[in-house]
Amino acid sequence: MALQKSDVVLLLTELQNRGIDVDKEISLTITSQYIPVEALKVINDNRNLDLLKFYEKLRNSYNKKRSKMYINIMKSDEHIITDAKTILTTLTALLNQILQFETDDRPMFLRAARADEITEVLRIYFKSFNIEPAYKLLSLIKADIKCLESIR
Repeated sequence: MALQKSDVVLLLTELQNRGIDVDKEISLTITSQYIPVEALKVINDNRNLDLLKFYEKLRNSYNKKRSKMYINIMKSDEHIITDAKTILTTLTALLNQILQFETDDRPMFLRAARADEITEVLRIYFKSFNIEPAYKLLSLIKADIKCLESIR
């Protein structure tokens, strides 16, 4: 996910200010090359991550047969979705849902949900008809979802 280490440290510090012992997670986050899943789990256990709530909303919408977007994202690596139209429709629908999602920390949510990256790969496609960056981003978003679902 596009959460930055500084976002994770900020969220952990908020928990620390509430009296929750997160020294280990802060230290691990600062010294790790990547954001530790353990830190995300502690944050979500004590303060729901907006991005996880967002992806759960997408999954629930799919489960209630209202949207194919979630399954299109989750099947992206299996080369089931290869046509540009489906990839672009999935990304634009995702961007639309991201923009409609209510959150208290909009800048952090937009970063974490990869809104700017979605916009960029769409721009690349509109300019050069290169679908590969959009396909790769869909795979990254799938990895984000799997990571976040593993901490529930």
